[in-house]
Amino acid sequence: MSEQNTTGFSYSVSREIAAPVSRVWQAYTTAAEWPAWFGAVEGSVELDIRPGGAWKATLGMPDGGQFPLTGGFREVVEGERIVVTMDVPGQPAEVMEIAFAESGTGTKATLSQSCATKEGHDQAREGSEMLLSGLAAHCEA
Repeated sequence: MSEQNTTGFSYSVSREIAAPVSRVWQAYTTAAEWPAWFGAVEGSVELDIRPGGAWKATLGMPDGGQFPLTGGFREVVEGERIVVTMDVPGQPAEVMEIAFAESGTGTKATLSQSCATKEGHDQAREGSEMLLSGLAAHCEA
């Protein structure tokens, strides 16, 4: 359930993925795999996965356009959790955490984020659900 807090609007979405944590972690942390599940343009993903490292990717848009994304890594606990920032022009960076845990069917992936506005919250939540669905489909294939 979404709620407003002192930093804006927060949400968490989860998805069961029928693959071991090691496979889901690999897909999330390997630049060459991002185009298959994230919608990134082939060859556009750069990941420096360590605290203080940076990431960038270019999304392919349905109309044929492209949308660049950039951010950084705040925390990385291998096989368990990654805390990332995403640069938003004209606003403070958005912070997102994705956690991976073993479950009875493979992996439970949970993505949590706080957004400054209700509109941003709604868009980010929808995007996070799509991201986890794409990650699951890729890892389960």
